[in-house]
Amino acid sequence: MKRRRSWILMGLAVALTTTLRGPMTQAATDDWQVPPPTGAQVVAAIKHGADFLQQQQKPEICWEPGRHSITASGYQERGGESALVLEALLYAGQSLHLPELNIFSPQMQAAIKYVASIKTHDTYVASFQANAMALLPPKREYMQVLHRDRKFLAASISRGGGYSYRWPGADGQTVRQRGDWDNSNTQYGVLGMWACGYAGLHIPLSYWQRVGEHWRRYQYPDGTWGYNGHLHRPAAGSESSRPDSMTPAGLASLFIADEFTHTAAPIEPVPDQNIRRGLNWLMKNFHPDNTDIYVLYGYARVGLACGLQNFGDRNWYNVLASELLTLQGHRGDWHAGIVGPPQVDSDIIGTAYAMLVLDRGLNPIVFNKLQYGTHYYGQWNARPRDDANLTSWMSRTFETPLNWQVVNIASPVSDWLDSPILYIAGHQDPHFSSSQLAKLKAYVGAGGIIFSNSDGGSKVFTKAMAGYAQAVAGPQYRVVKLPPTSPLYTLQPWFHSQRPPWLLAVSNGARYLWIISPRDMAATWQRRLFGIKEDWEIAANLYFYATGKAPLANRLQSLVVAPPAAQPKLAIHVAHLKFKGNWNPEPGAWPRMAQLAAADFGTAMTVRNQSILTLNAHTTPLAVLGGVGTFRLTPEQIAHLRAYLNKGGTLLVDSIGGGPAFTAAFQAVQTELYPGTLMRQLPDHSRIYTGRVPNGVDASVVHYRKYYVEKNGVKSDPDLMGIKRHGRWVLLFSSEDITSGLLGTNTWGIAGYMPTSAQKLVRNMLGYVMAEHAPALQVKGKAAK
Repeated sequence: MKRRRSWILMGLAVALTTTLRGPMTQAATDDWQVPPPTGAQVVAAIKHGADFLQQQQKPEICWEPGRHSITASGYQERGGESALVLEALLYAGQSLHLPELNIFSPQMQAAIKYVASIKTHDTYVASFQANAMALLPPKREYMQVLHRDRKFLAASISRGGGYSYRWPGADGQTVRQRGDWDNSNTQYGVLGMWACGYAGLHIPLSYWQRVGEHWRRYQYPDGTWGYNGHLHRPAAGSESSRPDSMTPAGLASLFIADEFTHTAAPIEPVPDQNIRRGLNWLMKNFHPDNTDIYVLYGYARVGLACGLQNFGDRNWYNVLASELLTLQGHRGDWHAGIVGPPQVDSDIIGTAYAMLVLDRGLNPIVFNKLQYGTHYYGQWNARPRDDANLTSWMSRTFETPLNWQVVNIASPVSDWLDSPILYIAGHQDPHFSSSQLAKLKAYVGAGGIIFSNSDGGSKVFTKAMAGYAQAVAGPQYRVVKLPPTSPLYTLQPWFHSQRPPWLLAVSNGARYLWIISPRDMAATWQRRLFGIKEDWEIAANLYFYATGKAPLANRLQSLVVAPPAAQPKLAIHVAHLKFKGNWNPEPGAWPRMAQLAAADFGTAMTVRNQSILTLNAHTTPLAVLGGVGTFRLTPEQIAHLRAYLNKGGTLLVDSIGGGPAFTAAFQAVQTELYPGTLMRQLPDHSRIYTGRVPNGVDASVVHYRKYYVEKNGVKSDPDLMGIKRHGRWVLLFSSEDITSGLLGTNTWGIAGYMPTSAQKLVRNMLGYVMAEHAPALQVKGKAAK
């Protein structure tokens, strides 16, 4: 993982089945029935848009229609379109790692050189230029441009905090007038200065205070903003009445200003009434089917700035992505269609805006912050910028575009599974109901990790979280204080905490399920106190732990498995064996594999937890014995298991987490199961590896988790052991974890296969067993021939 703090990749400062899915509200069902696009579809749309923009690039003037861009207001804005397009291309290239958008390619170099050469007195141009330059390495020539933009934007803001199209006074020739501004230019002036600040330039606090005062002063009582400042709302339909575009502009600008002016870390929420009114209006007036891409861009800015997953009852990114994919032209372009002001009619500008909406919103989500109260400003959110500031720091530090998000406890757990970490903050007991606790348990069972922070070091909150963690994990596990050797303190070898260990956690033996910080780390994030390194670096360790040091998937690649497109034609029953010991540390793993079997290869796989003594090879041809730690089986269990195998059953044994204790314990069991018979490695040509089984796939080359590779070295061959009797494998054993991979997660500390490889191996094992055991193989309810 790269670790350069020198330059930024900008992110805008920005029962299980019922529990996981849950019912949609009537509003959501009626208003938006189109399923969200897949991550692959969005990436393809972005690439298509990038291709279109690069095809439109012209020598010397890049994407300008001429030497100057003429707006409807008559201003000449040389370089504005090119700077906006460059920002979109740079962001797409860096977040999606597109080689054709590498900054050293000749075409991108020409665009960078042109945009860097612009010396402007135009607010839009300076803003777009600053946002583009902030995406580049901090070379002297780029930093000089940012210094120039900062100087212009600092000088051209009015005394009341607004911006207009141009300010010739930047060269000392014209005096700036107080009332000469509009809210469209103002939002871009603020966004440009924000880019300068995050590129490392100093922006005085007084600037952000002036910006905040402007937007608060000109907000209408209903929570909206218009294009110009009026004491009363202009007549509907006038060019000054544009709440659909200017209200998102006002909200996004206030969130930016608050990031720098609201740096206290109270334990009781301090509601920002202007933001509250604006959000209340937006929740009721969100129209994703608006074809004005300027408006859609505004929606996305607010979504990324406030973190909310939903506007009203709809996932704002999902519906915006669906709308934009519908609007994309066959050339890869989007038409701007901005009705004004400012009036813009340009496929190039429309495409750049659309790409920014799709690309920025698609970034992986590190922390989902749990809203367990009714209002945006509740105990859960006493520090509204804690998660935002932490995510922004991670993006800059590790050169990885990341997002954060707020999810509601009333939403189905499936809505939470686009992030590996659920963050809960507060200082009082939230008094979770039994149904809410069931959702937290379902999230953890699906592979998620919960992290809770005690605001103000609250002992009441710490005690409550420990109790909920114990209830979620179960009585067989205990909340304990983590030792200094925990990966949460040691994952980054260059970082060594100077504080005594303070974190609490509960583990299932393979991974942490819930982590508690009795010390108030979030206050440091909210206040942006970068000198307190432990609070940032421990959070980074949690990020690496949850991701296994592997790249996070984008927000549309959830752990939720889509239902099958057609009725499964094959069926198999699988027994998940219970024994005295830690036999089910990952209760969500095999049920999820059953969902994958139905969706991916048309097999109805039924998984039942059952005793070894009830095994029946005729009805249940495959049994799974997995666990963590040591265990023993009774002579009666061993005898029944032997009889099951001899009658045609197959046993898969998995050391969950890849720990040595379970492996050693099973080796002792195996000597009793088949005395005098040793397990041997499956040959390279085994059908379980080659996939020469019903619905099989090639699993002859596999990938191991980074943790495994660090401990054992690089290898790509599967490594199953087994016992073969009468020409078939009756026992399959993996000392490398398979079960955790069925969850689809990459948690650190697990010695085993990456999820895709684990799922391929299990798929082939199912096919092998079905091929060997004809009664279990059914085609439309009839036994296979």
